[in-house]
Amino acid sequence: MHFSKGLALTAGLFLTSVLAGCDVGMGPMMGRQAIPASFENNGERIYFTGTSASRRPITFSGGNMHMQMRGGGCVTCHDVDRQGGIRVMPRFWVVAPPITPKALFGDHDAEADGHGDHASYTEASLRRAITEGIDPSGQPFDEAMPRWSMSAADLDDLVHYLQGPHAEPHSHTTISQTQ
Repeated sequence: MHFSKGLALTAGLFLTSVLAGCDVGMGPMMGRQAIPASFENNGERIYFTGTSASRRPITFSGGNMHMQMRGGGCVTCHDVDRQGGIRVMPRFWVVAPPITPKALFGDHDAEADGHGDHASYTEASLRRAITEGIDPSGQPFDEAMPRWSMSAADLDDLVHYLQGPHAEPHSHTTISQTQ
C-alpha cells in the first residue's frame, strides 16, 4: 500500500516539475495577452484571431491542444510580438520559433532562431509553410504546426502582414473584430 502511494506521489511530483518548465501558465494560449479590439489590416486580424474580415472560413489541421479545443490564430504559439518561444502543448518539447520579418526573410542562424537548417523564406515558401507545413528546404514542420486553409486573398493578406514592419500590437485602429 505504501509503495503505490509513494509511486503516485513520485509520479505527481514528476508531472508537476515537467509542467513547471512549460508555458502552461498565463501565456497567449491561456489568455495573458489581450486580443486587440481592432486591426490595421486583414492579415493582422488573421494572425491574431484565425478569422478573416471577409468571414470566409480559415480552417486548420493539426496544431496544439489549445487550438484543437478553442481555435485561434498564429498568435497562440508565436505570441503578440511574433517572437515565438512559447512551448506548444501537449508537445512541451516543441518551442514555436519567431516569425518576425527578420526571422523569416533575413539572414538567420539556424541554432539561434529555432528555424532549423534552411534558407530564408520567400513569399512562395512562406505560403507553402502556412498551407502545407513545409519549410524552405522542403522538410515538414512538426505536427504541432497547423496547416492552414484559406482563400487566396486571405493568404495574400497574411503573407503581407508577416513581411512587416507593422505598428505595435496595441495600436490597432482600422478593422474591428466585429466587422
